[in-house]
Amino acid sequence: MSNHGSVGGVRLLSAAGLDPTFELQAAGPDVITGMPVRLGIGYGFNGPEVPVSPNLRACYWGGWGGSIVINDLDARTTIAYAMNRMGDGLDTDMRGIAVVLAFIQSHI
Repeated sequence: MSNHGSVGGVRLLSAAGLDPTFELQAAGPDVITGMPVRLGIGYGFNGPEVPVSPNLRACYWGGWGGSIVINDLDARTTIAYAMNRMGDGLDTDMRGIAVVLAFIQSHI
């Protein structure tokens, strides 16, 4: 996704497959966490609600226990964190957030 749908010269996703990620599907407080979110197809949007990158075309998703993935199309970068020991909740697990922030600060 972060390489505009191509890897090693092989196209895996077309623009038609990537663009819906950034089409607004829902906005407001998440029903479970109460956190404000803007959601596209399959991912949350980067923005003031959940700032995951300084770049506009970046999206994220996280999972129970602390996993997180960020796709930054402008920086052509994906970073993901999956833990081997679950945390206690859906948000503010600093293990994954710390890894992502360190990467962003040094590479983007």
